[in-house]
Amino acid sequence: MSSLLRPVGHLPASVYWFRRGLVLAALALLLFLVLRLFGGGGGENPQNTAASGPQQDPTSAPSIAPTTTPTATATDKKSEKPVKTSETPRDTKCEGSDVRVDVLPANRKIVSGSVLNFVVRFEAVSDECKAAVDSSELTVTVMSGNDLIWTTTHCGQAIQRTTLVVAKGKQAATTVPWNGRRSGPGCLPGQPTAKPGTYVVKAEFDDRASTVQAFQVV
Repeated sequence: MSSLLRPVGHLPASVYWFRRGLVLAALALLLFLVLRLFGGGGGENPQNTAASGPQQDPTSAPSIAPTTTPTATATDKKSEKPVKTSETPRDTKCEGSDVRVDVLPANRKIVSGSVLNFVVRFEAVSDECKAAVDSSELTVTVMSGNDLIWTTTHCGQAIQRTTLVVAKGKQAATTVPWNGRRSGPGCLPGQPTAKPGTYVVKAEFDDRASTVQAFQVV
């Protein structure tokens, strides 16, 4: 034991200590290699194994292009032009039940023997129609109480033959003149003038009668 701690020889002691250090280092290295070989230390690091596997190039992955679905735009709606409906009145003949009839004297007071115009107005009850105005469809009558003074049944020429377009909310009118005299069958001339007093006028179209309107002869 003393020879290990105190080397004996003709060389300096440092030389012997250096050699012993080399031997010990060689033994330690040999022991490390044996332990690593039989201790399973030679297994691959899982991280290294994963890293050594084939890696996918992110640039090689197929790209998916976004898809779009066609949608209706406001421009498409604006391009649709509204279909215009015909503004031409219906070619339907007005019956008495299709219209309202009014008659108004142009003046509420006239001088005896003067001419007075009666305005006959038509208005549609519902649908638009055409009123064929003539003496066979329209009559205008002037009365004084129960006394028949004048009527277009005697004097049909007072009604001007015409066709009126009658629509709801809009009025169509025709004018019937009265000469201020009485009438008789055949509308013979020379009939007496209406005396001063209160008179009423009434119109009737295809059996649809108007309300009576009063006026005065002075």
